[in-house]
Parts: sequence; structure tokens; C-alpha cells
Amino acid sequence: MPTLSSERELSLKDRAYARIKEQILREELEPNGFLSERGLARDLGMSNTPVRLALARLEHEGYVRISPQQGIVVVALTFEEIVDYIDYRLALESFVVRQIAGQLSPGQVEALRGNLRSQRGVLDGAMPEGEDREALLRMDVAFHLLLASAFGNRQISRAVELQHDMLFRVANRVFRRHPERLEQSVNEHHDIVEAIVEGAPGEAVSRIEAHILKIKPLLVGVR
Repeated sequence: MPTLSSERELSLKDRAYARIKEQILREELEPNGFLSERGLARDLGMSNTPVRLALARLEHEGYVRISPQQGIVVVALTFEEIVDYIDYRLALESFVVRQIAGQLSPGQVEALRGNLRSQRGVLDGAMPEGEDREALLRMDVAFHLLLASAFGNRQISRAVELQHDMLFRVANRVFRRHPERLEQSVNEHHDIVEAIVEGAPGEAVSRIEAHILKIKPLLVGVR
């Protein structure tokens, strides 16, 4: 049975893991940048041990690289990885929207349109400056999860959920470097939903493919 101290350590490890991972996904920790275990512990207000355990987990998941020679390095998201991810999304989401076009229940339609209203509200100034991009990132991820869940295939929903962090990471990179994409993306989401609701599978596929393919030229040369 774990002692009180080990339970607290586990909790601190989880907190350290969540915070460091969040900073990596947001690129608050520079890709290819070096990290200090001691510095992270100081910033997080905890001892080195939970931070060390969190970093071991992040290394296992591919977010950092730890070596005696280099120390702790944030693993950069490469352009090749992004291209592979785009191809994956094209195959999966094109299939999903083709299948659900004209097949959504009123509740599913309202869920998608509710997400769109929330996205539009952020663009119209509903969020304080500085928080709008973060809010839209969360809604963008939620939008694509809603599309997958609307199909009702648990394996597909699970596959999309497993790509949650990659979707956030890629969208964050795009929106940071190309803020004009915020409004463009919301408009494209609206067009995708309308094609689905109208029961036009070909149009829905064309729109979501165009939406996903916009990522490639925006990130050419970005490492």
C-alpha cells in the first residue's frame, strides 16, 4: 500500500507531467530547446523527483529526449511528421463526413452548430484579448471530435481522440504564425457543416479536404 508521501509524489508527478506537456504543445518551451530539471522544478514549485518522473514519461511519449551527452531536449515536431498527420486526417475525416452527410440527428446537428456559434462568439470578441486563440484551439479540436463521434464508430472516435494532442499542436503552430487563419478556419468549419446537413457528401468531402490541406503550405519550411 502506498504511503502518504508516495501518494503525494504521484500527484505532483502528474501535475508536473501535465504542465510540462502543455508548455510543449503550446511551444512555450522552445522546440529543440534544452530543459533543466532543476529549473523546471523551481518554476513548478516542487522538488526534482516528481519532475524527473514526469520527464521520463514525456520521453517515453516522444516529447523530450534525455541523454547524458545532451541533457534534456524538447523534441521538435518535424515537417515530415506534420505531412504524415495531414495524410492520416485526409483519409479518416474524408471518410467520416461522406458517411454522415444527410444522416445526422437533430441533436448532432445542434451540437455542431453550437460549437460553431461558440467559435464565432470568440471571433466577435467574447473572450479577453490573449485568450481568444487558446479558446479557438480548444473549440477546433472539439469540432473535429464531434464529427468523428457523429459517425458512431467507436474505433474511429478513439483514433481521433488519440490524435488530440497532435491536432492541438499543429493548429497552435498554424494559428500562431498565421493569425488570419483563425477566422478562415471558422468559416470553413461552417461550410463543412452546411454540406453535411444538406446531405451533400461529395461537397462535404471537398470542403474538409480543402480545409485540412491548407495546413501544408502554411507550414512549409517551419521546423
